[in-house]
Amino acid sequence: MGAPPSRSLAECLAQGALDELDLTPKPGLVDRRDSGSHEDLTFEAMRASAELLPLFYADILRCCREGSPLESFVNAGLEAEARMFRAIRSNAHKGYIFLSGLALMAACDGDGPTPGLRNGISETARRFFAHFEPRGSHGAEIRQSLSLGGIRQEAEAGLPAVFEHGWPGYRRALEAGWELERAGHYLMAVLMQHVEDTTAIRRCGLEGLARLQEDGAHLQALLERGEDAPPVLSALNEEYRRTGLTMGGVADCIALVFALEKASR
Repeated sequence: MGAPPSRSLAECLAQGALDELDLTPKPGLVDRRDSGSHEDLTFEAMRASAELLPLFYADILRCCREGSPLESFVNAGLEAEARMFRAIRSNAHKGYIFLSGLALMAACDGDGPTPGLRNGISETARRFFAHFEPRGSHGAEIRQSLSLGGIRQEAEAGLPAVFEHGWPGYRRALEAGWELERAGHYLMAVLMQHVEDTTAIRRCGLEGLARLQEDGAHLQALLERGEDAPPVLSALNEEYRRTGLTMGGVADCIALVFALEKASR
């Protein structure tokens, strides 16, 4: 699984967000059927948000070419969030802006093999958090109040949920000849067990995170047995909608894996 050139990766990162949105059904998340647990969002709004991402990646690539300081990259991310909010009145891809931005910055620094990309993501995240400690975000508040690592710990460790679990699991499913949708649901099942999803915790507490992990393990086993997943996922979606449970962090990682797999090929 080799790391792609940065320009190719930028294109795939944008497509990864669209592919994640298209994956259906997804419990608690916006997809082609409904808005999951997000009453303030629609499929059309999410697509409009994702279609703004190339502007952000163009800014990142420009900063890379010009050798800009870290602050310029951060400002590009803040402008991407503001652009998104102006368009749909919501920061629907805020987490993905952060994760995909880290990946693209790492790719700009060196187009080496996957270990190099992962190490680059880790180093970039460490530099970011050393100078720009996010304050006031829901994720930061949850990490502080519950002493959780969250996305900061995940990013500084080089995204193990993605590189050690999600992407290898997705690749195994594809190499086994699974259809793309089934492989995508397998990826989701794996990530549900390994992403410390602060959106789930914010909505439903640590019990919500435990529910994601339990459901992810059940879904993975079901898929490995060759059973039909969509009916189970549709039932889970109804349950998640009743309780407000969602999994934005999982969705961001699904999109990133889709992008990395597409770019590596």
